Formats: sequence, C-alpha cells, structure tokens
Amino acid sequence: MLAFDADPVLREARTLADERRLVRRALASSTGQAEAAEHRADLAAVEGRLAAILDDADSRSLIEAALDERARVLRTTVAAHREGASRRARLAAADAVVARAVVAGRALTASEGVRVRELRAAAELRSEGGWRSAVSTADRRDAVLESLGTLRLRRAARQLRGGLLETDQMRGIISEALPAVLRGDPVLLVGETGGAKTALAEHLSRLAVGAEPEFVSGYGDITGAQLIGTHELRAEAGATVSVFVPGPLLRAMAEGRPVILDEVNAMPAEFLKRLNRVLQLRPGDVFSVQEDAGRELRIASGFAILATANEQTPHRYRGLDRLSAELVNRFGANAYRVHYPDTGLGYEEFPAENALLAAAAVVDERGELPPGIGVDELLRVARAAFISQQVFSGEHGEGFGAYVSTEREIDGRPGLEEAVLAPRTLVAILQKVAGSAGAVTLDRALSRFVEGVMHSEDRRVLALILQGQGFRIA
Repeated sequence: MLAFDADPVLREARTLADERRLVRRALASSTGQAEAAEHRADLAAVEGRLAAILDDADSRSLIEAALDERARVLRTTVAAHREGASRRARLAAADAVVARAVVAGRALTASEGVRVRELRAAAELRSEGGWRSAVSTADRRDAVLESLGTLRLRRAARQLRGGLLETDQMRGIISEALPAVLRGDPVLLVGETGGAKTALAEHLSRLAVGAEPEFVSGYGDITGAQLIGTHELRAEAGATVSVFVPGPLLRAMAEGRPVILDEVNAMPAEFLKRLNRVLQLRPGDVFSVQEDAGRELRIASGFAILATANEQTPHRYRGLDRLSAELVNRFGANAYRVHYPDTGLGYEEFPAENALLAAAAVVDERGELPPGIGVDELLRVARAAFISQQVFSGEHGEGFGAYVSTEREIDGRPGLEEAVLAPRTLVAILQKVAGSAGAVTLDRALSRFVEGVMHSEDRRVLALILQGQGFRIA
C-alpha cells in the first residue's frame, strides 16, 4: 500500500490537506472581516501549494495511486465494521428478549429461549471470505487495522461523551446488573475513587427506563426526611399552610425511575437505618409515607435503588463508615466491585483500557488527535495512570513495589494514600490540554496536578511515577 507517510510528496500533500481543513474551520468561525480576510489568504496559499504538487505529473500519479489504495482500504474497513456491528446487534437483540421477560417477571418461553441461543450463536460465527479476502498484503492488513482502530476510537469517544466508556469490565457488570435494575432489585457498586461507579449507575438507570435517575449525594447532613420529603410553609389565599413536598426517593417511586444514592457509606447512620427497610421494596409494593401522615404510595414500575460506595480502608476515605453486614445483605447477589481499568495486568504489560480512555478523551469527530498531543504522550500518560491506580489500590508486586516506601510497606499501606491519577482525573487533565489550543502542555498540566496534591509523600510518589514515563514534572 502507498501510505500517505511513505513518500515525501504524499506526506506533504496530506499535511496540506489537513491544514486546509483547519483553515476552513477557522474561516467558518471567524467573528470579524479582518480575521476572515486573514484566513482566506491562508486558504489561498495552502490551495496554491496543493495545486503546484498536483501540476507535477509524477506527483499526481503517486497521489492518485495512494487515493485508490486508500479507497480499497476504507471499503474493506466498512465491511469489517458492519460485521462487528451486526454481531453487537444480535447480542443486543438477545439481551432485549431476556429483558422483556425480566420486566414481566416471568421465565423465557421455549421459543424465546431458542431465539436467544440462535442470536448468540450467530454473533459468535465468523464468516469466511468477504472482506477478509480483500486483505491480500501485510500493508493493507495494517491499514485496515488502523482504520478499524480509528472507528473504535470514535465509538469510544461517543461513549465517553455519553458518560461511560464501555470496557469489558463495564459491559460484564451491565449485562449482569441490568436485569436486576429492570426487576427493581437494589444494586451496589463498590470501588476506589474516580473509577466511574457513578457513571456506571447513571448508565444502568438510562438503559433500564430511558430517563434520568434521581440523584442523592451522600456527603452533607442528609436525613431520611430530606430523601423522602418534608413539609414546607407556603402562602395560599392569604394564609400560611404546610405543604408536603416529595423528596427524590418518593419522586422516583411515583414516576417509575431509579434513584442513585452516591457514596452511600458517607450517609449518616440514622438515614441508613431507614434505608434498610426501603431496600426491601419493589415495584408494585405499597410504601407508607410517615412524613405525609401515613399516605400510601404504590411504587411504579421502573423504580430501583442503585448505591455507590468507596472502598473502606483504615488509611483513606476518612469520615466514611463501614457499611453494616445487614445493609450489604439487602443487595444480595447484586453487589459489584468496580475496579480501575487494566486491573490484574503486570507492571510491564500494555494498559489498553487506560490508553483507550486517554485517546477517547481528546480525539475529534474524525478520530484524530488534536495538535499538541501525540500518540507517544498518550501512551506514556496512560501507563503512568495505570501504575498510579495499581499503587493506590495496594499493589506491591514486582515493578509496582518500587513506588511503595519501606514504612508504608511495613504498615501494609498502599503506596499512595490520598491521590491517584484515576480515570476521571486522566480525562480531565487531557481535556484541559486539548482545549487549550496549545497554551498548556501535558507536562505542565501533570505538574499542576501533582502540585495540587495535599499529601507530601503522595506528591513525591506521583512525581516519581510520571518522571519514570518521561514527563518533566516541575
């Protein structure tokens, strides 16, 4: 294949084409005549240089051959992508059959069972020939893989903008937890800070009912009355009257929507005692609202409780109480531990999930990285994030142990006490760099992150991890 970086002429033509696209975007967003005139002049210069290349017969022939090969690659990529989309559609159709039965509170019929098995079997079939027969050379294979990677990046970016990057771990939890949410069973998501527990709970809620959930934060002096509802004084017809205003729990029950209890182990004991009873309720049950003179409310279909909780350790998350065994038991088999991406990999292994997350945070609608952030930088920061996450989680194995001080190792503490380059933080840092139009480098953004860490030993360890990946930390 004649790749667009394989020849100086092709490389220059591609650079000019990319610049032309940027200048056109700048021209379209111009806010004044002077600015527009400047961009039009730039556009004319770029198009003039492109025309000069195309005027040369040899260069034009080279470019045309490269474009023909690119078209073949894209046709093959589209066919491969459609096959993957068809597989995902079959799996989704099988899940939909199961979901309908779950919502109705019944088992699958015999024909439904056959249909589900057929759909899942068809999803696993790999067709011979087709687009695979078009991959006739190693160069074309590599080009198709690169194009498929770009499509995967674009899909990942859309998922991330929607709130959740669907890694294998997330898809596994969703497939198990969604039927529980559809039944109205409570779900508990436990994990370290910044690991997307809340995003996963929101995603599950939208999948289950197609509507936004009610949301209750565990931080603050929340009471059972605030969750369920309170009386407010209002002026009506010249008189002051007491009116009961439903809280998020009652709204969710009445409207058939899930409610998310975020960081439930930060909620006061008085509230958790009341929650024990609420966790036993299901759609169709009747809830007696003590705060509203015992009014009875029949819970609508679609209601479910999704709770998130940080890992409870002696060394962090101060102010959080350990959830009682009684409360955890209310969630039954629907308690899931949400790990950081790439958990379980060895120190030297490639952190593919962190790398996908990093790229998805900054690629544009064409799946391309913004100016100022290169592939090498993305891979290095993804690896630094992975190492910090494992050290924060208490991994003391080969490689990771280099970041755990002797004192902490003796005490059985993790190498990072309070701070970590968690997925949420990684995305925020990269988006800051991408959105700065080149004013902020990744080195500078990471330095700012380290400077903001309150714990001095954590600052030292994070700087060591980042410097080990080649970043210049001030």
